[in-house]
Amino acid sequence: MTQRRRSTGSFEVERTTGSHEILDRLFVYGTLRRGQTARSLVASSILRCVPARVPGQIYAFPMGYPGFVEDGAGSVVGEILWLDNLAATFGLLDAYEGEDFARVIAQVTTDTGEEVWTWIYTLADPAAIKLGTLIADGDWVRYWSEQA
Repeated sequence: MTQRRRSTGSFEVERTTGSHEILDRLFVYGTLRRGQTARSLVASSILRCVPARVPGQIYAFPMGYPGFVEDGAGSVVGEILWLDNLAATFGLLDAYEGEDFARVIAQVTTDTGEEVWTWIYTLADPAAIKLGTLIADGDWVRYWSEQA
């Protein structure tokens, strides 16, 4: 069982992106997307939001949320959120996501083609996908609305 280390420090940002800038962006693909159940957790901290995609796959879990893995040839639909109150917001989100998810850095592409570095919550244990159902088109909102 491979566990991913939670990567949250500024050194990790500089090492991954090559920049000293504060990484104030989060890619959301599931319950934190617009119109979804957990959006209220971050709504007051969102400065800007744009549609985007990231390479990878998402799996739906019976508990009503998806999990992201970087492996795979797929593409995941979501949004990039620019956030303020970073310490409080990421503290809240890290607690919400729990030990099953790790916040890591990934390069995401906006719908206009711009590549942007963001944080993303990925499954801490990629082997957990065996407990979920692959969402082939990578769109949690579409998948969830079809389940209702």
